Amino acid sequence: MDVAVGFDFDHTLGLDHRLEKTVALDMLAAYAAGRGVTYDPAAAAAAMDGVLHAYRAGEQTVEAAMAGFFERFAPGGGNTIVDEAQRFRENVLARVAEFVVAVPGAAETLAALDAMTIPYALLTNGWSPLQEEKARLIGFSGPVFVSERIGVRKPAREAFETLTKYFALPFERIWYVGDDPEIDCVAAQDFGMTSVWFDWEGRPYPADATRPAHVIHALDELPKLLEGSLESSGSASRS
Repeated sequence: MDVAVGFDFDHTLGLDHRLEKTVALDMLAAYAAGRGVTYDPAAAAAAMDGVLHAYRAGEQTVEAAMAGFFERFAPGGGNTIVDEAQRFRENVLARVAEFVVAVPGAAETLAALDAMTIPYALLTNGWSPLQEEKARLIGFSGPVFVSERIGVRKPAREAFETLTKYFALPFERIWYVGDDPEIDCVAAQDFGMTSVWFDWEGRPYPADATRPAHVIHALDELPKLLEGSLESSGSASRS
């Protein structure tokens, strides 16, 4: 039976160690110093979490969210704030290699899937080309579908349909692996995929939410699950 695997990226295959937050706070510090503006660094750090959520949830563009952040803590900059916000993407991309690392077991898991001739792809929320560059840095060689580029975000059905179209397989033949219970697992399972919750950071799973088909605590558990599922399917088809 043909199967394929979709992966989330952040906290599933890779970690970026607060790349965007660090770059934003460094930019704010330099920008405020250059204009002689003082601000509360602790408040700015706390506020940046909300800024990240706003554009990661699709509520604002990256540039609009960053412009609002700079205006809040270093107000009155006019067009220079807009310019600074537009430079944010460039600065993040310039520093991405400093921050991004693979989650333990990622390379071995992908190699095992290659050996099993199981195709895989990334489906990740975020902006381009940041997510593509993160994937490249951990050695991911498959296709990378990023919400900003495909025009739709998880948990929307249309986002997961990107995988069905690419693999030319129905939902039922695709496994999806992610760390976020609701955005990754509930959505994928509800659409008919085999969802795999990568539970390695102690996140709670909503008690009333659709349960994932499988739970793993390390990435190297995935190939064994797939192998067992394929063997069971093969036995059932022969009986």
